Amino acid sequence: MSLRTLKLQTCAPIAIFALVATPAFSGVFDDIPVLDVTGDGYVFADPAEGILDPGIRSFTDDGSGKEYGNTSNPNGILNCLMANNPALEGCDAERGSGKRIKTRLTGADGMDISLSTQSTGDVTEYYVYGKTSNLTGARMVGFTLELGTGTGGDFTAFDAADPDYQALFDTEFTGGNFNLPDGLFGNGGNEGDTGFFDGGDKAVMSTVELSEALIKLGAMTGNTTYTEELFGDGFLDDSQVPDGFFFDMSSFDEEAGEDDEPALIAWYNLSKNDGTGAWVYGTLGLAGDELDEKLQNLADTLDVDLAELGYVAGDVVPDEIVARMEGNDLLSVDIIEDLRNMNLNFMIELGDVDGDQVTLRLVPVFADIVAEATTEYQFKVAGMLDGAAEVPYLDIGYAAIYHDAILEDILPLDEAEQQTALESIGFSFLGSYGSLSYELGRAMTAALPDGGISRGTSGATLSTKGLPNGWSIGDDVTGFVSVQGGTASYDRTVNGTGYDIDSYAFAAGAEWRLDPTLGFGVMIGAGTGSADADDDLGSVDADALSIAVFGRKAFGNGGSISAMLGYQDLSFESTRNVMGATAKGDTDGSQVFAALNAQYMVQNGAFTFGPRASLEYYKQKADGFDETGAGAWNLSIGDQDGEVTIASIGIEGAYTMPQTTRDTVLTGALSLTNASGDDQLIETGFVGLPTTSVPVDGFDDQWVDLELGFSTTLGASPTSQTTLHGGYHGAFGEDYESHALQVAVSFAF
Repeated sequence: MSLRTLKLQTCAPIAIFALVATPAFSGVFDDIPVLDVTGDGYVFADPAEGILDPGIRSFTDDGSGKEYGNTSNPNGILNCLMANNPALEGCDAERGSGKRIKTRLTGADGMDISLSTQSTGDVTEYYVYGKTSNLTGARMVGFTLELGTGTGGDFTAFDAADPDYQALFDTEFTGGNFNLPDGLFGNGGNEGDTGFFDGGDKAVMSTVELSEALIKLGAMTGNTTYTEELFGDGFLDDSQVPDGFFFDMSSFDEEAGEDDEPALIAWYNLSKNDGTGAWVYGTLGLAGDELDEKLQNLADTLDVDLAELGYVAGDVVPDEIVARMEGNDLLSVDIIEDLRNMNLNFMIELGDVDGDQVTLRLVPVFADIVAEATTEYQFKVAGMLDGAAEVPYLDIGYAAIYHDAILEDILPLDEAEQQTALESIGFSFLGSYGSLSYELGRAMTAALPDGGISRGTSGATLSTKGLPNGWSIGDDVTGFVSVQGGTASYDRTVNGTGYDIDSYAFAAGAEWRLDPTLGFGVMIGAGTGSADADDDLGSVDADALSIAVFGRKAFGNGGSISAMLGYQDLSFESTRNVMGATAKGDTDGSQVFAALNAQYMVQNGAFTFGPRASLEYYKQKADGFDETGAGAWNLSIGDQDGEVTIASIGIEGAYTMPQTTRDTVLTGALSLTNASGDDQLIETGFVGLPTTSVPVDGFDDQWVDLELGFSTTLGASPTSQTTLHGGYHGAFGEDYESHALQVAVSFAF
């Protein structure tokens, strides 16, 4: 699957160590060892937090090959890999000082960290102070760490058979564990005297395998409050983390520093109150003076009596207290991000590795339904579904439905059917909102009068004669109408299913001629369209009301330029077929559109021909909405905001039929057109549950435009003239094709 790749490069030179008549070997890490970071992740660095690029540094206080006898904790270990914080002077920096290397996993494929080394002729032991954050889009049910050389497809794991020339994990170090920060589960760590959710055992990822070249972790374990009551057996993704109320207590502590973090007071449990959700107190401390003082400070801040807090760990926060917390500047709502942070504690035995380079590979492991995804969109939808089925606090009454659907309705299918099922559970044709907007907007730009050039001894002037869709309604004022119907086909993209669009539009307006070469006008219009998704996944209907202003200018001996700026008010209705149910949605939107057209025509007898070019811009918005009608499968869709730019260049011509009394003119044009639309990340989730950002591919394609038309006079008198005009516009591209017909009747008085 093609997922986002983030790369970090250090400005530090690659250290090279050479020995005469021998190959380059390695035994210690360079002080600033990062050569490269590739794959789905990055190493966090932020000078505001004291962590400088490239985010990692090493301390080697003892490179003599000493083997540390302490196998249960890092006490006394003088060599380490830690965060690149100049304020920290060694491996013995105090706990909580921010020495953990912060890696952030951003996708399914994991990440490689390439580290530079030098030779010592011996094996050096390093303790790794690590932390990783799950930003992949799905909860992790396992995790692997590997050591080797090379990156990506060139990665080769080390062979433990020759440890003097490898970098291997120290299997004797039994104190290595992989746990959530102690402030949530465990003894409280640096945050207090007990864990916020549970003060018992730590919540850890189980160690399935600990070998010299591989550490394989499995499901969460160690704390039943975590696994059975609240969060299940997986490591939560950032999108699945609950909100918490945080209390800034710095005004009550004279010794508080600017880096001290606010205290977590309560969290929002979606499963409470039969799935309607409620704020719940955590464990704010062990019984004693410190807890009493914290509660009194909170009561004073909220201007209530201590008893009114109703504090009992695990109980629902009273509504009045919630209202006061929401209105107080010292309390704020944010995600409890440590629920998606995992401490990584392990040791590396670094031998003399040929090539001066070691790669640490971190790879997430996901549930079966997530692992079946083949695109980023499917991955995000599968992660959303897996979380709703398996995370207890997300159970608002539908977890069993999601769980059964995974096991009974999706996993037994073949690969193609699984992908279709995942795309039906998500809104895989969200791109049709922008496409419908574009088709309805372009119908307005297509109605913009062009041509209408008369030639005289003084050069080109604007003319209403021969305009295919205009009629004179007074001195220097021209009216016009346009009716258009069309179809368009959008093939599937990497992250979205394909769909077909039918659309119809009407436009009418008036143009005022200011002088023989300059005019401006106003146009109004209406349109409707429908997009039908492939595989019977659903449809989207759209209606548009439009208004626009435009201007035209003639120049030279056959040139003209026209410009338009318009606005559309849009409304959408959608149906989505999912798991035997139909989800319905409706929302509003808008579009700003602009067009600039230029041409220069040369006349040769009955023929006129010349080059043309145009540039169009569409700024589209659709409001977020919640679906109804499909129960557990209803989705909440966030705001959509996209842009499309259309650039075209080509040639056009016209031929006036000879020996006719009807002034019949045949027209044609051929252009090469390029569309460029931005990709979007749209917040999507089951109604009532957290959302995740799903990708919607932008409209990017190139095609050939073919235009054919005619105009002919139906009848004329000394005071009026009636003209019929018809036209065809076709677009032919690899992933986009459209066909439109336009008909107009013109009257000149």
